[in-house]
Amino acid sequence: MFRNLVNFFYRFLISIGIFVFASLLNAESTTLEDIAEGKKFQSEHNCRKAIQLYQTALQKNRNSIDAKLGVADCSFQLGAYRESKKFYLEILDRDTKHIPAVTGLSEIYLIDSDFSAISKLIDPLLVEYPNNTALRITEAKSLQKQGKLDSAIYKINTLSKRLEDPSDLVRMLAELYFTKQNFSDSYNAIDNYSKKEPNDPDGFAFKAKVLLYQNYFHPNQLKAILPAVEDSLQNSLNLDPKGEEARFYSVYHDIILSNLSGDKDIKKRAFRTIYELAREFPENQLYHSIEANLAWELGETKFATYHYRRALQLDDLDEILRFEAEEYSISQEKEESKLRRELGDYRRDRFYSEKHSLYHKSSLFHLKRAKDLSPQTPIIRKELLEFYNLTGESVKYTNLLLRLREEDPNSFKLQNKLEFSIKNLKDSIEFREGYLQIDPNSIQDNLVRFSPEVYVFDMESTLPFPYHLQAGRLLSEALRYNLKQMQMVRVVDGDELKHIRGLLKEMSYHPFSQTLPFSIDNLHLLDAKRKNAAKIRYIVHGRYKIKDGDIRLDVSVYDRNSLRDVATWSTNQRGRDSLPTIIHRIGERIKDLLPKEGKILKVKKDEVIVSLGKDDGLKKDSKLEFQRKGNTLFQGEITELGKSISSVKPSVRGWEKELATGDDVILSRDSNKEKKDK
Repeated sequence: MFRNLVNFFYRFLISIGIFVFASLLNAESTTLEDIAEGKKFQSEHNCRKAIQLYQTALQKNRNSIDAKLGVADCSFQLGAYRESKKFYLEILDRDTKHIPAVTGLSEIYLIDSDFSAISKLIDPLLVEYPNNTALRITEAKSLQKQGKLDSAIYKINTLSKRLEDPSDLVRMLAELYFTKQNFSDSYNAIDNYSKKEPNDPDGFAFKAKVLLYQNYFHPNQLKAILPAVEDSLQNSLNLDPKGEEARFYSVYHDIILSNLSGDKDIKKRAFRTIYELAREFPENQLYHSIEANLAWELGETKFATYHYRRALQLDDLDEILRFEAEEYSISQEKEESKLRRELGDYRRDRFYSEKHSLYHKSSLFHLKRAKDLSPQTPIIRKELLEFYNLTGESVKYTNLLLRLREEDPNSFKLQNKLEFSIKNLKDSIEFREGYLQIDPNSIQDNLVRFSPEVYVFDMESTLPFPYHLQAGRLLSEALRYNLKQMQMVRVVDGDELKHIRGLLKEMSYHPFSQTLPFSIDNLHLLDAKRKNAAKIRYIVHGRYKIKDGDIRLDVSVYDRNSLRDVATWSTNQRGRDSLPTIIHRIGERIKDLLPKEGKILKVKKDEVIVSLGKDDGLKKDSKLEFQRKGNTLFQGEITELGKSISSVKPSVRGWEKELATGDDVILSRDSNKEKKDK
């Protein structure tokens, strides 16, 4: 009886052991299945689903290196670098020579430009495994980011020849040549890679990218290679319909094709693609800014408004994007709209921040933009009133007082200011000579300006496919905007500008940026609407480069009379307020370069009235020269200096017989020299 009981108990224990062992085997099998399923989703770029499976596998076996590597790689792809780093380090704690973990951790250090940490990781392993392609590629990426491209190319090239051109090294070589802008060798390398790896969608996508960049600065060639680009992109998307790079460059392809053909349906296709990308990658500012730009162009204002706001939330230091959003908001939205109000508030706050700083002059850009965005805001009106009063903008000052009085007719303070301002206007030479008209509700300035006239061409990018689609046009528009605030410079604008751009587009046009580049051969088109009127003499043109938040402009001023650039210079600025600062600098330089010139408006008994005044930089002791057809007749002295006109007494007898209305008047070189010396 006792023996039977012992045997039964023994058989029971054996059964329990077998059950536990079978359960463990089944659990291990399930862990491997989770990892395999996770790798499948990871290969399909579905890292969110993959990471869930890897984490499930870790719950069943927390020591699984494959599961930890999966979590680390997917976390990196999703931008969770801290989580990714944690799992890479856990793997390396168990196996210091685990090369996928070493290369993965190096990618994180590369983002932070921690090159010493990368060297500590890979240098010992390179000694032991000098021909390991993954380690060499990591080393090359580090050298690439340090700007040591020649060294990186040499090392990859040498190893590639030694190992008979393995595909991963050939691909890395293509990327290195691309970074060096050696697009021909880059294309040859990626073409070779695509033949070796015909099932890799990223190879075909990169091939399309190289073709686009290689031909960017040659619009005719760019048009010719579009079918080849489309073939490469289609091959990539056939292999992986969700491939991010292929879809992104299909947007570039469709933008170019649409601009060349004028087919809006193609641009709508580009819009749909970037719409999908912006939702899949909500932290990618470039996708949001491109979608906003295309939405504006296609009249999809709700999308444009949302994505301009979203892009600025991701990077509020993006000065070009902010100016673009302002241009959109002013032209498409009501003053009370949320985006327009936010943009106006930002400009107001920046004005207050810069008002008393070293950049106080460029702070006026913020004030003027705030006025355009929020013209009815009381605090903006108050600052404008103060600004007009300080700068002597008496007509604008009085007109603003009149509007404020309409809103508050019982204000004695406003009434006193208004009476005093109108009295000063009536005492001015402009009013006495009939160039100011004082009506009950407004003051009209009827003076015609004869200051030097400037046409501003679109700025051309020095880099292919600039980050901002409209950057070249926006920089020129910002410069025009700033120059229009200066009384001593006239800027071609409005309907005439649109007409000229329409003519230039037929001659020279970039199908991606839609910029109209400067060309001496096309300058005759500037005068198309001017039959007997004076021709546009001065041309502003240049190139720009925006990289890592730094805006750099190389600007030239071309004189059509002397047929040459009279000045060329470079300027750059980084960070917040970089656009207003750099535009102010360029505007001041152009203002100083142009001659101070006008015309005789009236010939009177003892004096002549000329279209030059304080706004043009004249002082009471300035010397003026009278000219006709470029020949100097004689000089004159200012007897009364006004804001925009002056009374001048010629310095020779019998001048009445020599001078006529419309003769040229310029500030003499001696006066200019004295001014610069002071």
